[in-house]
Amino acid sequence: MPGDLLFDIIKLLNQVAEGDQRAFRVVFDYYKAPFHAAAFKMTRSADISQEIVQEVFVTLWVKRELVAEARSPEAYLFTILHNCIYSHFRKLAQDHKLKLKLWKEGEESENLIEALVLDKENKAILENVISQLPPQQKLIYKLAKQEGLSREEIARQLNISPNTVKNHLAVGVEFLRRYFIKKASTIVW
Repeated sequence: MPGDLLFDIIKLLNQVAEGDQRAFRVVFDYYKAPFHAAAFKMTRSADISQEIVQEVFVTLWVKRELVAEARSPEAYLFTILHNCIYSHFRKLAQDHKLKLKLWKEGEESENLIEALVLDKENKAILENVISQLPPQQKLIYKLAKQEGLSREEIARQLNISPNTVKNHLAVGVEFLRRYFIKKASTIVW
């Protein structure tokens, strides 16, 4: 860039700093193409490059007073361009991170819902099988497995021996085990 043209750009940028819209338009027309080329080189997208160029000039206008204070007004413009490109990539990274997080949370919530549905279905199947036990076995099984009582506690509560509780529980658990083994082999086939 010839020395006179650099002086003219500096002069124009100083006029922009004072709010001169015509000077701003000249600066815009002068830098639009090189800024677009630099942004395109980094983003590989004409649309994104155009948005970045617009952002550069919006920033220039909003912070126009600062351009006059810069040692090198032209370097100041390129710094704005660099910051806008960097900001674009930082936003892309944040968006990507957010999408991954939302996808992961969505997947976890789907898994949770599926687990809850399966748990509910499994409980219903288990209740159905337990209901097929003879009344005494059913009661002992529920007290032991669902309420967590010990054999001795069940024996006291039902006025029977702990050995009888043990036998009823063993027969009931064996019935359930055979049922589910049969069910599993049916599913496999």
